[in-house]
Amino acid sequence: MPILSQGQPDHAGPEPHQHRYVAQSFGADAERYDRARPAYPEALVERIVTASPGRDVLDVGAGTGIEARQFQAAGCTVLGIEPDERMASFARRSRVEVEVARFEDWQPAGRQFDMVIAGTAWHWVDPVAGAAKAAEVLRPGGRLAPFHHVPQLPEEVTDALAEAHRRAAPDSPLDLGLLKGAALDASRPLFARIADGIRQTGRFSEPEQWHFAWERAYTREEWLDQLPTLGALTQLPADRLTEVLDRVGAVIDRLGGHIVVPYVTVAVTSTRGARPGGHPTQRGGPSGVCSGV
Repeated sequence: MPILSQGQPDHAGPEPHQHRYVAQSFGADAERYDRARPAYPEALVERIVTASPGRDVLDVGAGTGIEARQFQAAGCTVLGIEPDERMASFARRSRVEVEVARFEDWQPAGRQFDMVIAGTAWHWVDPVAGAAKAAEVLRPGGRLAPFHHVPQLPEEVTDALAEAHRRAAPDSPLDLGLLKGAALDASRPLFARIADGIRQTGRFSEPEQWHFAWERAYTREEWLDQLPTLGALTQLPADRLTEVLDRVGAVIDRLGGHIVVPYVTVAVTSTRGARPGGHPTQRGGPSGVCSGV
């Protein structure tokens, strides 16, 4: 489930990549993951491609190939890096080339790319080591662009989900109480962490944020199909997962059997300099927070 604040600790707490075992649980049901998780706004894909010097893409945390297929459809050549062989195998069946490795440990063997992207996956990567590896494999002027979905769930749904998870997994390190309130505000520490990691390399231009707003309507069945792909739920025993789904499903029933979820998809993006400390010409528009629909 593409909730950016899906257990993200606050800025002072443990970093998400320190719970990477959670990310490596998604492959237990790769087919559901691919079916239930939403794709990314076409405007985001177009903007990243347009603002890059070429069309060779490295997709970090490629998963089942959701965003890789979108970039392929935009005319790009994509290589995925994915630590879970089960997810990688699914992606390969959809004609996405994938190598199995943690990005920080992956050996590029001299290969270079025009874009390094990550779809709701960069929070599982060490923010400094990951940015340094991206600088290593990007051509001068190449673009680093990890992006994440940020949904704003109806308050009744977030309350039910947080309470059901607390009952089902009281010792979980993932705090679904973070889903309450303004989702974009709750996500800012992660975006700041990503930008700080990029800055620390000394190899990139000042990071920008690009925002893309959209929404999706879900039936009860569609939303409950997506919930088991949430990192906080992938490792629950079947009976406890059923309890969570029943509680959330009952709330959706009271809301009329469907929900409309507003999303903002946020890219934290920067271009690689020609040399350490270099500052390439910007091609993606003015710096700062940019919006697209």
